[in-house]
Amino acid sequence: MNPTQILTGERALKAYVLLILLFLALPILIVVPLAFSNDVSLTFPPHGFSLRWFGNILARREFGSAFLNSAMIACISTAIAMVIGILSAIAFVRFQFPGRETLLLLFMTPLIFPAIVFGAAVALMLSPLGLLRSVWGLTLAHTVLIFPYILRTSLATLFEIDKSLHEAAYTLGANRWQTFRYVILPLLRPGLLAGATFSLIISFDEFTVSMFLVGPGLMTLPLEMYNYSEFSLDPTIAAISTVLLVITSIAILIIEKLVGLGKQFS
Repeated sequence: MNPTQILTGERALKAYVLLILLFLALPILIVVPLAFSNDVSLTFPPHGFSLRWFGNILARREFGSAFLNSAMIACISTAIAMVIGILSAIAFVRFQFPGRETLLLLFMTPLIFPAIVFGAAVALMLSPLGLLRSVWGLTLAHTVLIFPYILRTSLATLFEIDKSLHEAAYTLGANRWQTFRYVILPLLRPGLLAGATFSLIISFDEFTVSMFLVGPGLMTLPLEMYNYSEFSLDPTIAAISTVLLVITSIAILIIEKLVGLGKQFS
């Protein structure tokens, strides 16, 4: 293949990636203007400018309550999944035991298991335990769902860590806890940050499984938005989406400022 063909192929690939990015960003270019629309229904392009739909979010307390529920469940389930995921990843990397590959495959099944079947199964399991339609039952289900992301990213990072670093720490007098805290954990930070980011997003946006586990007094934001859109097709949903987009962007900027998000993912 001559240099001209290589250059043409690179340009075609860049154009293809650009088109994909534009396609992914297209909903944002539609949703954000709708949030500031003066229309009483979802019509694009919007006619007029108004902030009334953001005021409607504040006027409806169920949105605020659902947002707090989603944020709390996402944070708790991510924290639990991180602890279990780190310990599991270390066990898979450092130890050889019978059934290791089978167990790893079992841990990955939430990635491919149909969400509606998983939600029904979890509901049947939690009901006898008295955890159905409770915060802890919903948190447990989300933890199982996001655990593979933490485990996968932690495994990928651990496999890249030179084992001689552990030995060097032991030689210098560090015990197992000190080695984990001052050597392994800092090196694991890119994988943990990636896994935690995916986990928070997936847990916060989870709809199908949560549908089987919520009830009166316990509603997540995606389900509250769905319930609202069943009876009202005004731009309130677009306003909520815009608020979430702003919050996510600010959170990413803060993480980038504090720990260098680009460096961690590179």
